[in-house]
Amino acid sequence: MRGFIIAAGLVVAGAVWAGTAVTTRSLLEEMTDREAVARFPEPAFTCRQFSSYDRESKGPDQPGWFANDDSSKFLRVETLRGRTEYVMFDAEGPGAIVRFWVTVAGTDGSGVLRIYLDGKETPEVEGRVLDVLSGGQLCGAPLSSSVSIKTDYLQRGHNLYLPIPYAKRCVVTYESATVGKGENFYYNMECRTYEKSTEVDTFSLAALKRDTMAVSELGRKLAGAGFGLAGQKTEEVTFDGVLQPGQSVTRTVKGTRAVRRLAMNLNGGRTDQALRSTVIEMTFDGERTVWAPAGDFFGTGYKLSPYRTWYTAVSGGGLMEAAWVMPFKESCELTLRNVGTNAVEVSQGALVTALWKWDSRSMHFGAGWTELNKACTRTKTNDHYDVNYVTLQGEGVLVGTGVTLFNTAQTWWGEGDEKIFVDDAVFPTHIGTGSEDYYCYAWGNGNFFDHPFIAQPCGTGAASFGLVINLRNRALDAIPFRKRLQFDMEMWHWANTIINYAPVTCWYMKPGGVSNRKPEPELAALPVAETRRDIMPPPTFKDGLLEGESLDAAASRGNVTGQSHADIKWSGEKQLWWTGGKPGDTLKLGFAMKAGGRYNLSATMTCAVDYGVVDVGLNGAVLVKGFDAYSEKLETRVLELGAVDLKPDMNELTLTITGENPKAKKGEFMCGVDCLTIREVK
Repeated sequence: MRGFIIAAGLVVAGAVWAGTAVTTRSLLEEMTDREAVARFPEPAFTCRQFSSYDRESKGPDQPGWFANDDSSKFLRVETLRGRTEYVMFDAEGPGAIVRFWVTVAGTDGSGVLRIYLDGKETPEVEGRVLDVLSGGQLCGAPLSSSVSIKTDYLQRGHNLYLPIPYAKRCVVTYESATVGKGENFYYNMECRTYEKSTEVDTFSLAALKRDTMAVSELGRKLAGAGFGLAGQKTEEVTFDGVLQPGQSVTRTVKGTRAVRRLAMNLNGGRTDQALRSTVIEMTFDGERTVWAPAGDFFGTGYKLSPYRTWYTAVSGGGLMEAAWVMPFKESCELTLRNVGTNAVEVSQGALVTALWKWDSRSMHFGAGWTELNKACTRTKTNDHYDVNYVTLQGEGVLVGTGVTLFNTAQTWWGEGDEKIFVDDAVFPTHIGTGSEDYYCYAWGNGNFFDHPFIAQPCGTGAASFGLVINLRNRALDAIPFRKRLQFDMEMWHWANTIINYAPVTCWYMKPGGVSNRKPEPELAALPVAETRRDIMPPPTFKDGLLEGESLDAAASRGNVTGQSHADIKWSGEKQLWWTGGKPGDTLKLGFAMKAGGRYNLSATMTCAVDYGVVDVGLNGAVLVKGFDAYSEKLETRVLELGAVDLKPDMNELTLTITGENPKAKKGEFMCGVDCLTIREVK
């Protein structure tokens, strides 16, 4: 490793507030203090989640454990002043709501949310639910926000990070005339419950109005990220150089300090593989607590995808940074290890430390990774199953999770709910409503988003062939544990297929804590998936029906997914659906033949008012020009492509958009393939 440099610098201090009681303002201060999460909580609290999960989920040894009807489930129904209110949250204090997520369907979002505090009959907060959560009724972004901005507002995840403390009790209700009449209402709410002696100032709109400037300033601080090094004397170890296959390099910092910034840029020729096969190991005071591929550690998986959160960021130039505070009493050892087959160039490498006051609450930072490589999404009995992200033994706090996966089916991969067991819990203290809901977006949408605590740097494989990277880091919603924490996520894919699924988890634990996540260099060294066929071989055909949604699909523009629709009976109940294309764009559909030869080929195409005109080609030759898929109703038509020569192994059907029918809905140019029929010419 070349270019080893040590430098020291000074930065300017920022202001903090001090107080004895837990208040909205003190909680916001804690949210923006990265040091706070590195010490075991004081005053002590437990964390749990209220959600609309399917109540048929009663235990891992009982039927219904993977039940999926996760909407409009409430604690109870009450009639208050002539109103029907659905109770979604009821917790004794002292405590605080620290995260609130909602999404809706079958409604315009006009249902009314009410928050009752300390037994009062009049709600302290009342308003349209989406106005309260993401519409800015209480505060501005990023504390009140929705994701992704590229998604229709009613199909987003709506998030409120403004803490709402209460001294005695908090009850949250929802009122809507369409609950149970076509509306689906999904929610997750996380709360802290403090020890009984903890002094808490109950949230009030008057106090929030008084602190408007402070709340806005904290929001700007979160949005601006940074590393919180103002006023601290720092030491920086920088490293640039080349790691050959099998080589590692280690740097050590002595003293009682804390890592405040870790950064690097990796170039391995194939940068994607370098991100997975370059591993970060960190040892604090003789305990190795971090082992993860660099890309997964920095939240970008094995695809450089620029984004920024409060704790991690990736720039457009490929610089990866982490702002987790990582304390140590005597020493920190950073090892960068190349377990791949290509040399990796490391640049802009930096490990920045600052002084730390070690005490009985100080904890070591940890991160663990694994991958389910070429894993079946169902068991041998066609059941769903739980994936263990991590199991921790000791005293600590869960602070972050992420997943990098490659989807191999034209349908949604993430119906699975999180199931988090804390200490002696036999039923999850946190059970959710879907993987995307856990990561705080909604409806399996693949659009990019980033936010101080959540991100989807890449979502191309949301309901198609491709990569997905989801990230969630925790601040006020960090989960403390005294003995044990187990984090599981359901593998609940709509298709019975094979995927790569790699979770990464971050935590803090007091010295002596143990994780079940151990080094897995053999997994990190495996070639990463770039295409569907890197994971599963193509199915081969001779005669018969080939479902459109099973084809290898690559569009020059737009999105390709599998679609179901109640108004039409497609073969296999789905079609391959191409949207977002324009004239001149192409869709390439690959399929493999068991044997080459002469075959009769036909395509069952979908037609509707918003479908376009396409040319159809095979292996570079045009078969049909100007197929017009316009129809006043949703229907299918068989397009005869004639007798064709098909090659052994892969063949490619090409659809090229050329225009639209004058009667068509303008500018949509949709295209759908239900199935192909292949019959050998005798």
